[in-house]
Amino acid sequence: MKFDLHTHTRYSDGTSEVREMVEAAEAMDLEAVAITDHGPDTHVGVPPWAMEQLLKDVEDAKKEAEIPVLAGIEANVVDGSGNVDVDKELMKKLDVVIFSIHKMGPLIEPYEAAVEYMSRMEKAVKNGGARIIGHPFFYHQDLFGYLKREEQEEFASTLGDCGVAVELNMRYRVPGEEFLRLCMREGVKLSIGSDAHRPSDVGRIDWALSTLNRVGAKSEDMVLHELIW
Repeated sequence: MKFDLHTHTRYSDGTSEVREMVEAAEAMDLEAVAITDHGPDTHVGVPPWAMEQLLKDVEDAKKEAEIPVLAGIEANVVDGSGNVDVDKELMKKLDVVIFSIHKMGPLIEPYEAAVEYMSRMEKAVKNGGARIIGHPFFYHQDLFGYLKREEQEEFASTLGDCGVAVELNMRYRVPGEEFLRLCMREGVKLSIGSDAHRPSDVGRIDWALSTLNRVGAKSEDMVLHELIW
């Protein structure tokens, strides 16, 4: 399945209009695309006053597009309690919500950062609202390998229990195959995101597709089925 559920427009730190990103997805013969600009906690995030216009642009693009266009956001997990910068009422209006971590404060060594990342994301997904976690365990580097096996299994189990999918992120090329296999054993659905910030990057997902092939993923393992069918 070829789809792209992580893209950014001029409403956050992308370069282009919503319609341009959708047209790029159509040109790449994708089965679906999502517009998921950053939440307001990042300095490039969508300001609250612009959200209504962004959703209108996505709705207009849906009407003209030949493929499903999903309205979404990349919400930021902002603290150790798992709070995010998007309220539940807005989440209810969206087709897809990605939870990502972009800042955690000063953490000296990778294991400490990995444990803090896992703790924050576990609390966030248990709080509800997430459909996908974005660029999992990528915080300046891939932190997953620093966790102990039992910690890795616990995290995958939490995602499965909460019904939250894991993204294969093209920009950072995470997560690794070990984590994906863990997730699949726990029934965790998988997503694909280019993390595109310009039309030329939309649908550039060759690494994700080859990785899915290597871990033996099937179409029923993909989150898209639950979002548009």
